[in-house]
Amino acid sequence: MKLRQKLAMVLASAMIVTAVPVTTMAASQNGFNKTLSIVADQEITSGSGLFLNVEYSDADKAAAAKGDVFFINATDFEFTKEAYNHTEDGKVVAGHTTSTGAKVEWLSKTQLKVTAEAGKLAVAIVGTPKKGTPAITVDGEDSLATSGKYALTGSEVVTDKALVATAGSAKNISVDGEGQIADITVEEKTAGALKNGSVITVSLPNSSDLDFKLGSDIKVEGLRGLAGQDVKVKAQYRDNDKKVLELTVEGITSSTSRGGIKIKGIEVQAENPRYEVKTGEVKVTVKADKMEDAKLVVANVADFGVKLNVEEEVEVVAGKDGKTVKVTLEENAIASLNKRQDVYFELEGANIVKDTLKVTEGAEGILTQETEKDEVTGLTLDTAKLSDTKANKVVFEFEVEGKASQTGDVVLVASSRNFEKDIELKVGTVKEAVKVEAEAMTVKVGLKGQKGGKVVITETEAEMLPRGKEIVVEVAKDKANGIHVVDAKVEAKDVQIKNVKVEDGKVKFVIDRTSNELGTITITDIEVDTDRTVPEGEFDLTIGGSAISKHADDVITVKDFLVVGTPNTEDNNASNGLKKGTGIFKVGERKYTINGETKEMDAAPYISKANRVMVPVRYVSDVFGVNGKDVLFSKENGGTITIFAGSRVLQVVNGSNIALVNGVKVPMDEKVTIIDGRTYVPVGEMARLLDVEVEWSNETKTATFTNR
Repeated sequence: MKLRQKLAMVLASAMIVTAVPVTTMAASQNGFNKTLSIVADQEITSGSGLFLNVEYSDADKAAAAKGDVFFINATDFEFTKEAYNHTEDGKVVAGHTTSTGAKVEWLSKTQLKVTAEAGKLAVAIVGTPKKGTPAITVDGEDSLATSGKYALTGSEVVTDKALVATAGSAKNISVDGEGQIADITVEEKTAGALKNGSVITVSLPNSSDLDFKLGSDIKVEGLRGLAGQDVKVKAQYRDNDKKVLELTVEGITSSTSRGGIKIKGIEVQAENPRYEVKTGEVKVTVKADKMEDAKLVVANVADFGVKLNVEEEVEVVAGKDGKTVKVTLEENAIASLNKRQDVYFELEGANIVKDTLKVTEGAEGILTQETEKDEVTGLTLDTAKLSDTKANKVVFEFEVEGKASQTGDVVLVASSRNFEKDIELKVGTVKEAVKVEAEAMTVKVGLKGQKGGKVVITETEAEMLPRGKEIVVEVAKDKANGIHVVDAKVEAKDVQIKNVKVEDGKVKFVIDRTSNELGTITITDIEVDTDRTVPEGEFDLTIGGSAISKHADDVITVKDFLVVGTPNTEDNNASNGLKKGTGIFKVGERKYTINGETKEMDAAPYISKANRVMVPVRYVSDVFGVNGKDVLFSKENGGTITIFAGSRVLQVVNGSNIALVNGVKVPMDEKVTIIDGRTYVPVGEMARLLDVEVEWSNETKTATFTNR
């Protein structure tokens, strides 16, 4: 396109734009002065004080005051003629009595004409709303006023019902039928709907096992616009029907704002006192003039008993800070709890932290803690403090704390002679901070430098072992028992430790840096000295310290970690501490001899693929002079045998060719094997490990063992 053509088009466009007439926008702010609750066919009078405010802009106020005219139209609303027009000299003229700053002329039930006399107007809205969506529309065409539509109510549809009934929380009633129903509230949707003489009817179904009970004091509370007024109700049966209660309202004085009443203390009783009332919901129908019939649940009939609930279950970490649980004990019905039989609570799986008990609902002092040695052993509910007139509800809270060795569910147990059986309520869980795995260690009496055992401490989550806190591992409860831990090897992975030492029979170290992932600490080569005073039996391993628990005496216990065997005292004249003598095994034969005495095994020796003589271990021990009670069998690692043989402690494991001699690993030429439930060992290797002499005859396939 040529430049000359482009310029021509631009000029043409400019001419079109300048030819369009410019209209000045009206500029008034319109709106109601307040919001009313509206009911169909109930007139909004001048006393209601509802105005449509119209305020012109500062630029238009002077011009508007000279007589700006606009119209107000109504939708689902009819203007009251008498509120706007009056008579002068026998003629009907526009009035000023209900509006300010303007003349208002009633043109029809749905239209007003407004003539401004000031820059700020207040047009009274007087009339009757109809069913629908009542609204006022300002028609500001050819005027300085802004057009717009304004709803008279926030509700979409206006009804002709001026009252509404609701019920409070349903109350529990026992099967004997005696009790009170929930509070019933009747509220006005428009002021003045409740009057002196208004009758409210409350009805039970004909099928109900309950009747209303007169004679009690029914109380009334005024609400909102009726608050503070001495409102009462007069109660009587309708036509002597005990299932229908008529409540006549008295004592109301006029009010310009909406109000209501709350009716309290309506009582019921069994229709036939000889029979129990059926359990379940109790419903009533509430009726009144200008009110939708309301069907309300006002009570629950429940058998005697109590409910125990927790607001929210908690998870605590063993040995760490506790958390608060909130528990509710509630009667199903009045007098479910005997006031002479207290309720006792015990916590299983965790501990209640001392002095954290708090009752948030219930009589003062109704619940107390019981302690022993500075620990809470339980809680006691004093039933003598319960109410006789209502189903009681007691809400209490306390802090739950898990000890280092506790894991799993935390259960609150409630017991009482009131109950057929204890009530159990899960209130939380205890999660372990660390897992402990251990391989047992076997030692012999009167020996030094016995090594063995293994302890692995693994976090369940990162940073469970806090920085600067100590771990203390004690292999025996008391060094005075003759057991002395003198050394150990401690290694850490993904957690750093420092100050590793063994003192007073305890392995100690400090967490230097917390973990990023799951930290692991491994303790091996635990070196133990024993003296002759150590008794036979098993000793526990304990893991404690401030890194494990916030309490100094709180530890994780590994049962029977250290096994101590008794010394062999029968003719221990040989250098290896075993009984002197000679024993003979023959491959393929069950019979064997000890010092010339023939005995019989339940399985014959055989020769393995590695050309080693394999004999059931119990008979090997017998030939070597080991007392039967000094041979221990364990299921650990698929089968572990521990033999206390004189000055040596020998351990062998099924499927392994590694033996432990006084805690030191020694390889053998053949593996330990289980066949038909019997554990076979290479008898020659066992003799070598225990310093027993051996001779082998290839011709007779006979092995002879001598302990000199």
